[in-house]
Amino acid sequence: MMQRLDPILGASRPRAGRLPLGAIARAAAMLGLALAIAAAARPSLAQEVAPGPVARDVAAIGAPAAPTAPAAPSLRGDVIVSGDVIRLGDLVAGAPAEVAATPVFHAPALGELGTIQVARLLLAAHALGIGDVATGGREQVTVTRAARRIGQEAVAAAVAERVAEAAMLPTGEIEIAFDGTPPTLLVSPETAEPVAITDLAWDPATRRFTATAYVGPSPAERRAQAAVSGVARQVVSVAVVARSIARGEPIRADDYRVERRAVERVPADTRLDAIDLDGRVARRSLTAGALIRQADLERPMLVERNGTVLMVYESGSLTLTLRGTSRQAGAEGDVVDVENPVSGRIVQGAVIGPGTVRVGNAFHGRVAALAR
Repeated sequence: MMQRLDPILGASRPRAGRLPLGAIARAAAMLGLALAIAAAARPSLAQEVAPGPVARDVAAIGAPAAPTAPAAPSLRGDVIVSGDVIRLGDLVAGAPAEVAATPVFHAPALGELGTIQVARLLLAAHALGIGDVATGGREQVTVTRAARRIGQEAVAAAVAERVAEAAMLPTGEIEIAFDGTPPTLLVSPETAEPVAITDLAWDPATRRFTATAYVGPSPAERRAQAAVSGVARQVVSVAVVARSIARGEPIRADDYRVERRAVERVPADTRLDAIDLDGRVARRSLTAGALIRQADLERPMLVERNGTVLMVYESGSLTLTLRGTSRQAGAEGDVVDVENPVSGRIVQGAVIGPGTVRVGNAFHGRVAALAR
């Protein structure tokens, strides 16, 4: 909303856009005095002397340049300010240093716009001793109050942290949904304090909360605040099948997407922190959109039941290999029973690769029947 900004310096509105008669009289008197001084300082024709040799030499070298007259004060145009007041130097370029920092108008509210009539600005400048300000024909200027906007994400994060403390849960498992229009806090750009929460009331049964979000050094000194309410619920990450996956097909990163779901709406064995997707294959066919459960996964079988395997025996620098038959299917690291075709003996070995089993005392692994 556009605001008409109030002056700080006392000044009445000029009639028909003219300066007061007193100001005109004072300006005329000063101009007459200046003309008189200039006339007295100028020599008469009889006193003017043509330059002699020394004078010509000095002129040839170059006489000191006359001091440049300072630029006349002029309007800056539309401006942005960050404080509670608008100073003369914010509006007038070239204002004398001794008056540039003088407050002349109240600034608009944070993030808002305001207008100043040029006639009122000229009155304020005249009251500070500036008689002529170039306006460029403008009748008003617009002033914007700078502000830093703190959105609902920062407010929600602050509320989630406080609710997590009350519920003794990780902050990352709390999701906030605000009632009505999401809260926004406006502060000065230089304000560095984060969003804080006070007066929190949270009901674990209904998951509803009310609180006050503020920015400032302390609850007693708040630069901005907003009353907030809504629902704070616990959410967990789950893996959702992105495309149909066939039985025995490896699970790759692009085969699923991670979503956040309310904890009470998902089975415990679908929580992402409760399942292991790394290096797993589908134990059964999985359809797109389904949640992945731990029971849907298994490690890939590197040895088939009743399949031919390479038996490897290692002892120091000695390595022996022999073909055998696995009596069980097994994944990497599983311990399976293997039949020695020469002796007919059944020995145990650890699966170390596709169709390969290490036998003897040099292996450590899991019993295949218990590993899955």
